Amino acid sequence: MGSELVSTKDIYNVVRRTLEVMDAQILWHGEITGYLFYNILKAEGIYTEMDLAEYTLIGMLHDLGMIKTGYEGGIIQCESTNIWAHSIYGYLFLKNLSPVDDKAEIVLYHHLPYKLHSQIKSRYMKVTEYLTLADKMAVFLRMGEDKAEQSIYMRQAQGELSAKALELFQIAQTRFDVLRKLKTHAYQKELEALFDRISFTERQKRSFLDMLIYAIDFRSQPTVIHTMSTRTFALELGRLMRVPAADLQILYYGSLLHDIGKIAIPISILEAPRRLTEEEMRVMQGHVVMTDKILRGVMDERIVNVAAKHHEKLDGSGYPKGIGAADLSMLERIIAVADILSALYGKRSYKEAFPPEKIKEILLEDANQGKICIKVVQAALGHYDEIIRTYEKQRDVTMERYMEIVNQYDNIYERFKEFDQAEMTA
Repeated sequence: MGSELVSTKDIYNVVRRTLEVMDAQILWHGEITGYLFYNILKAEGIYTEMDLAEYTLIGMLHDLGMIKTGYEGGIIQCESTNIWAHSIYGYLFLKNLSPVDDKAEIVLYHHLPYKLHSQIKSRYMKVTEYLTLADKMAVFLRMGEDKAEQSIYMRQAQGELSAKALELFQIAQTRFDVLRKLKTHAYQKELEALFDRISFTERQKRSFLDMLIYAIDFRSQPTVIHTMSTRTFALELGRLMRVPAADLQILYYGSLLHDIGKIAIPISILEAPRRLTEEEMRVMQGHVVMTDKILRGVMDERIVNVAAKHHEKLDGSGYPKGIGAADLSMLERIIAVADILSALYGKRSYKEAFPPEKIKEILLEDANQGKICIKVVQAALGHYDEIIRTYEKQRDVTMERYMEIVNQYDNIYERFKEFDQAEMTA
């Protein structure tokens, strides 16, 4: 809003576009679920607009765990088979990485039948009932309104859905004409207007994007490290180059989002245990185009350019557009060096990390050949140990978080098997 570099509405739109790139069905399902959830909560009349905006995002992202578990077979199949896996990962991403960590249990339990809710101690179980209904309605609406209504009442009668949630939806439908807005797509403007009216703090905005990027990168451990290290290297180089504070903010967002397009790249290519073939490399290089597609027209153009030009070279030999020095700003030159430094320093599925002297040699060679900026490289080489120390501190925190999520997943999944047994004997 106003003079903000990144607005709350920008965050909402980046989430939308990322889900769309994942799978158009996932966007549709998440958006419909979020909108239904929003209206049920609004009908209760006790929530602020900030509350409603946060819950709407949670509704949109309730299947975020599918990034890790996969979504082959489409949203309907994922919503009916192995339901705990994506619910648990979605919960862990929200709990460990987002500014709505206290509300993460809503996602954890959104597939738990209402008749089993009494087994759970959570102050958010009532809200979970609403998300459960919204999620089921979104699935059933794909079959048409008549079948959706029949399915909802049948599930409620069987104890899978809350009568209170259904009552609130009926109030929302009467007051807000929810189904008509879904049918005419008027709901999209309504949601955008909601996020245009409120203002997340800078910490909230960064945290939501951190969570989104981390969830995308979580498919591949080296990718988690690469995004974090590129951001760290870029900001350290920016400070060494005496980049103004406002430009450092651009560099922060651009480096954080530079690989968001990798959501479109198959994991078989991201984690190939060898060098990629020419065809696989063409697919991999497409992540930059996808990054531009997700961000262009949503984020500030300077952020988009930093993110989308990180593989361009001063001599025009880079990709995707093959532009040269005249079209590359200092921030775009910094991200290019940061990305290369990250790739050289990091361990990949097909290579070990390079030793410091080899890294310095490659950076200097590329600079002398006119591919990357010599001034940025000189800053990197002149303060190499300092930059690496800063990075390694942050790397340790990131890896602790990564392993904590992995371990928590295993523990929670074992506990959730008990719910399957309880469902069979209920």
